[in-house]
Amino acid sequence: MADRDPGMSAAPATGGYVGRAVRTLEGRAPIAGAARYSSDFSFPGQLHAAIVRSPHARARILKVDLSGARKVAGVVLAMDGREVAAHLGPIPHYIDPATFGGKSAEVRTMAVDHVWCYGQPVAVVVAADRRTARWAASRVQVAYEVEPAVLTVEDAIAPDAPKVVPGFDDNVIMAVPFRNGDPDAAFARADHVVTTTVRIHRFSTQPIETRCYNAVWEEETESLTLYGTAQNPHPLRHVLAKVLGMPEGRIRVHAPAIGGAFGMKMHGHPEESLVCLLAKLLRRPVKWVESREECLLIGAREQVHHLELALSKEGDLLALRDRFFANTGAPSACPGWGMAFLTGLTMPGPYRVRDIDVTMTALVTNKPSWNAARGYGKEATALALELALDEAARRLGFDPAELRIRNFVPADAFPYASPTGLQYDSGDYAGAVRKAMAAIGWDEWRARQAEGPREGRYLGLGIAYELTPEGGALPGTMVAGYDSSTVRVAPDGSVRVLTGVTTPGTGNPTGIAQIVADELGCPIEWISVVQGDTTTCPYGFGNYSGRSTIVGGGSAALAARAVRAQMEAVAAAMLGVGVQALRLSDGVFDGGDGRSLAFADVAWAAYTRAYDVASCITPPLEAQATFRPPNIRHSPDAEGRINPYPSYSNAAYATVVEVDSATGQVKLLAFAAAHDCGRVINPLLVEGQACGAIAFGLGGALMEEIRFDAGGHQLTRSFMDYVMPRAEDMPGVTLVHHDSPNPDTYMGLKGAGEAGVGGSAAAVVNAVNDALRPFGVAIHDLPLSPARVWAAIHGRSGAAGGAA
Repeated sequence: MADRDPGMSAAPATGGYVGRAVRTLEGRAPIAGAARYSSDFSFPGQLHAAIVRSPHARARILKVDLSGARKVAGVVLAMDGREVAAHLGPIPHYIDPATFGGKSAEVRTMAVDHVWCYGQPVAVVVAADRRTARWAASRVQVAYEVEPAVLTVEDAIAPDAPKVVPGFDDNVIMAVPFRNGDPDAAFARADHVVTTTVRIHRFSTQPIETRCYNAVWEEETESLTLYGTAQNPHPLRHVLAKVLGMPEGRIRVHAPAIGGAFGMKMHGHPEESLVCLLAKLLRRPVKWVESREECLLIGAREQVHHLELALSKEGDLLALRDRFFANTGAPSACPGWGMAFLTGLTMPGPYRVRDIDVTMTALVTNKPSWNAARGYGKEATALALELALDEAARRLGFDPAELRIRNFVPADAFPYASPTGLQYDSGDYAGAVRKAMAAIGWDEWRARQAEGPREGRYLGLGIAYELTPEGGALPGTMVAGYDSSTVRVAPDGSVRVLTGVTTPGTGNPTGIAQIVADELGCPIEWISVVQGDTTTCPYGFGNYSGRSTIVGGGSAALAARAVRAQMEAVAAAMLGVGVQALRLSDGVFDGGDGRSLAFADVAWAAYTRAYDVASCITPPLEAQATFRPPNIRHSPDAEGRINPYPSYSNAAYATVVEVDSATGQVKLLAFAAAHDCGRVINPLLVEGQACGAIAFGLGGALMEEIRFDAGGHQLTRSFMDYVMPRAEDMPGVTLVHHDSPNPDTYMGLKGAGEAGVGGSAAAVVNAVNDALRPFGVAIHDLPLSPARVWAAIHGRSGAAGGAA
């Protein structure tokens, strides 16, 4: 265990903003329609791009005829993949599989000779307006020689499978074993072995704002500015420099207000560098706005798990085996494939079983590529584990809650080293389960469930747990565990925080402002937070993995403490007292002798009296700091394992459903969660994040799915096809906090941005299967659509995959 910094876990004086439900400082503009999103930016001479995409999953490109597009009035440029490749290099991988022993494919902005998925870019058209560009793109004629497509896990691993990537000897990106102890011996002595196959389907995140990039060429400085939906502006700038062959110093990335991201807006997309090239060639601004159909090309999470649990007759979990395959789609420079690795790394979740044998196999297929999606593979861990545990409870007659509690890592075992090398910081998993059950009224619902069949009603109760490592850092990549912030106090006492973390609309600027307000002892209204600009903000890594408040808040706190020390020195000199005698709150320095100074007066003196009372400091009132969580470990242990995460948020989920046996429709009646994100900075922000994640999970469990036909053509192209929960589909959610602070982060923060998708989805599936017990079936193929549930009830073959 790394040494802990007591200074970071210490809180400022009580009675401040931290812990209070402060409304988001940045929330007024979106509500009033005043926020400027990437698509709102328009510049003199603005042009628009439209992309021609492959209608085939796998094909050779025989010819691209751009003449039809070039004849359309208003078109200024049309290019195919070969022309684009003459100007742009390959896109660097966000996380290169080769760095970790896997296979790496060269990813180009556009297909040149061969397409490897439906929707892959093959040509681009630029015109005076978006409508003209799209019409002209429809006039591009591409001749293809269609080839057999690899679409499923079974297709990809077949001995005679076509190779998705030319030059690969198979369709495996990487196969990684996660093994500890002696699982074979544990299985040999087990009283029971329960086998479950869990099939997680392809579904997406679908933010309300699709991706948009608008590149502006600055002729005077021969530089580029990209306005775009970017979660990671500084790393994206690095990628653009590599692809374009330009110095980073001549590229600026500005990420304005973002209408949701959920991992989808992490970089590696071909359109990022493409619009920059177009602007550079034309010397005019070029904008591309993603359509909903294009947005739906980006999927995630499709996995097949073959699990075995070894248990004693008392219910002790002795060992775990899992052979799972991830269908990650075609190669991409985006970090999506890494989700499969995290699914294996986070086994066995919150359970104390030491003997495990897990093998992750990440596959390429001719479906469109994955990108990161909320949960980043850890939601799949929760789904697989929690469905398997419920299956064991059903078959062996255990109470599902008690089976979990019996096998949790106990609260007095932290810090806890997992079998895969992770270092869990803190937790009380059993306490969270009991809180969730109490919050939903578990015993009362059980009594009502028992009466249901007499009335023709089938109620089901489900429970699940999710452990979510957050704030990840991978060696040799731009996935960094640290970040930086600058705090500036102006001569009038106003405060500006510039930070390397960004916000996808989650409210983290408000959380950071609350932290800084408490550290500086000033009203929060005096603070503004600036994010998302590579020219203005300190170098940072943006938002992903629930890290923004952990490292953004932590670094801002350190910087604010340094500025406060400057101001305290000046105030003490002005009052003629020792620094220890000062008290600072609500923007007033109290000297302890009846005299006081306003915050703004001290700030003014710091700038204007540098040769008398302020000579004790070096102006300006500004500090930059970096927070690097101490418990990330990249030096391999004796088994070659690292700990890439500083914090482990977790939660218990409980739900009640009703299944209509005549239609297969599932109705959600109640939902509760007990969430542990460490110290809560702002309950409104945490509860908003948790409820959003629960909506993701419920949608994924019951309705959301991206589907393809037998030839690999994507059938899901709009919200008419991709059904997400509406407000009326959501039950009332009771959320309770069950905090166990992280001893290694600022004020015990754990993060709250990723947890909830897998745990909530698993709870719903378990509840549906509980309702189906009178019919003797259980479903482990997602989603639990009405047709699938109805077929399971009525015994239709193949409809209830994984039936008990």
